[in-house]
Amino acid sequence: MVNFACMPDFGAGCHLSILNDKFYSIDKLSDVMGKIDVITVTCALYSIADKIHFK
Repeated sequence: MVNFACMPDFGAGCHLSILNDKFYSIDKLSDVMGKIDVITVTCALYSIADKIHFK
């Protein structure tokens, strides 16, 4: 499964692995966002990862 983060207000988007993989998310999002925003988005994705179910 491939996930994609798209945040138009930040002008940012990138591919992600599983949503609870903080290391990969930080690595990929760091290319398109600032450090504080990356940590905030990564923690939010991690906290909702088990609540999102794709079919």
